[in-house]
Amino acid sequence: MFATTGDGAKIWYATAPGPAPVLLIHGFASDSESTWVRTGWVRALADHGHVLVDLRGHGQSDRPASGYAPGALARDVLAVLDEAGASTVDVVAYSMGGLVGWELAKLAPGRIRRLALGGIGGRAADGDSMRRVAETLSATGLDACIEEVTGHRLEGPPPAPVIFAAGDQDEVAADAPELAAALHAPFVPLGRRNHFNAVSSRLFKESATTFFEG
Repeated sequence: MFATTGDGAKIWYATAPGPAPVLLIHGFASDSESTWVRTGWVRALADHGHVLVDLRGHGQSDRPASGYAPGALARDVLAVLDEAGASTVDVVAYSMGGLVGWELAKLAPGRIRRLALGGIGGRAADGDSMRRVAETLSATGLDACIEEVTGHRLEGPPPAPVIFAAGDQDEVAADAPELAAALHAPFVPLGRRNHFNAVSSRLFKESATTFFEG
């Protein structure tokens, strides 16, 4: 299914019904299939229901020339929630998706109940690091996204109750424990995992679902 944004972009999404749906927001140079389906997240959330979305420029969504700043991506996702009829959701977001989830909770207060953010700390998004991620994942056509996301970080007080999770070997989110402490938020260490495999952690899944059910 597709939602149409204010600038006409078509944003792919898929839903599964449930009593407490979870919105899943993937990171840079990835998509919902790679981040959430293949890693077992959709299966783990079977009792909750879910909303999957491919951010613009990624997966099955359109690839317009602009609109990639985190606030703009959040507006895309809000259009998906409206189209899907999801009035209130919990959110699991990974890496760049954490920026989007954070902005979404600020944009739509009351509609985002809780946030579980993985693979992200307090440092500003770095263009060189994003290019390395794109190379590692063999992703192309993301220059506009890199340009518009670079320099953005999680800013302000948490817009919703939040937990953070990151692997011990995740250089992108190396300061996640310090950020969580500064925000008085729980931090879940995911052991000897890096930025590319921490998202599949069983502990991450269990911690997020426990947080949502608490």
